[in-house]
Amino acid sequence: MAVFWDRREKPYVVFLFLMPLVWMVSSLFLGRYFPDPGKALMNVSGIWASVFVIAVLLLTPIAKSTQFRMISRYRRFVGLGAFMYSILHLVVYLVLFAGLNFSWIVSDLVEKPYIYAGVLAVMILSTLAITSTKKMMRRMGKNWKVVHRLVYLAAACIVAHLWLQVKSDITLAMWVSVFIVPLLVIRINQTSYYKKYFKKTLKKGLR
Repeated sequence: MAVFWDRREKPYVVFLFLMPLVWMVSSLFLGRYFPDPGKALMNVSGIWASVFVIAVLLLTPIAKSTQFRMISRYRRFVGLGAFMYSILHLVVYLVLFAGLNFSWIVSDLVEKPYIYAGVLAVMILSTLAITSTKKMMRRMGKNWKVVHRLVYLAAACIVAHLWLQVKSDITLAMWVSVFIVPLLVIRINQTSYYKKYFKKTLKKGLR
C-alpha cells in the first residue's frame, strides 16, 4: 500500500471521492430513482461532475495561500473525480436514457445543441485524465501546462451545457455559474494575453 500510494491518507481521499458514486449506485438499486432512473441518475452524475470541476478551479487560488498549499497534492485526484463523474454522466445518457438507440441519439444531436457543449467538456476532461500521470508530465514538458489549461474551456462548456438546456427552472445553471464564472474571470485577468493586450488598450483609453 505504501509503495503504491505516496501518502498514507490518499486511499481515504479516494474513498471519499467515491462516496457519491456509491450513493448513486445504491439509490439506483434501492429504487429511489424510479419511475425514470435514467433521467434522475443523469442529473445527479452531472451535478457531481460540475462539483468536481468547480473544486479543480478552486484549488489553484486556494493553494496560493501558504496555509493551504498542501491541498495542491490532491489536484490530480479531484481532476480524476471530475473525469469519472462526467464519463458516468455520458454513459448514463447513452445506456439508460437513450437505450443505445442510434436513431434516438442522432435525433437528440439535431434537437439538443447543448449536447455538443457537454461532449466537448467530456472530451477535454478525458484528455486531461489521460495526460495527468507523472510520466506524461515528463514526456510533454512545457506543453503539459498548456494542455491542462483546457480545464477552463471545459468549465465554460459546462456552463453553456446547462444554460442551453434551461426551460423554466434555472436553479442548477445559476448555482454552477455562480461558482465557475468568477473563477474563470479571475483566471482570464491573470493570463499573459490579457495583461499584454487588454490592459494596454484600457490604459490608452483612459488617457
